[in-house]
Amino acid sequence: MQRSTFLIFATLIASAAHGQSQGLLQTINTPEKAVPVINQTLAGTWLSELRRPGPTGLQPPIPTLITFSSDGTSLGSPADGAQTPTHALWIRVGDRKFLGTGYFFGFNESRVFTGITKLRINYQLSADGKTLTGTTEAVVLDRDGKVIGTFPGATISAVRLSVEKPADFDSFQEQ
Repeated sequence: MQRSTFLIFATLIASAAHGQSQGLLQTINTPEKAVPVINQTLAGTWLSELRRPGPTGLQPPIPTLITFSSDGTSLGSPADGAQTPTHALWIRVGDRKFLGTGYFFGFNESRVFTGITKLRINYQLSADGKTLTGTTEAVVLDRDGKVIGTFPGATISAVRLSVEKPADFDSFQEQ
């Protein structure tokens, strides 16, 4: 009986010592159950395509380079040439969900200012943080700020851009 008590006592001391050496910070997480943390931000540069509905179906997509800054602002440069860059604000509103509002000036064929468009945007970031989808609502205002119309139903698809090494990168590093 005395030997079994000694073994139990020795086991308790050994397990306590093992637990102390690991510590709370090392044992609090269960790796096989942990969900990886993704940096849930839009910050970075993206290539997007805006698809707008038209009277007979979808209009051709407008490619746009968008840079989201960590301060909640963004700047988009559309490739259609009919408007200024889009200046916008964005906030995170949920798990991989963001809300944005952007503004750009519009022009006619003679490049005469015709009004301003306000875009209201819902963004959904993919689980891996590399793609973005969303929907927009465009509020078109005339030169005096009077609402001409509100147009929902456009969609956005985007891919996060990344830094790429040029062919001579390795020799550049050796210099």
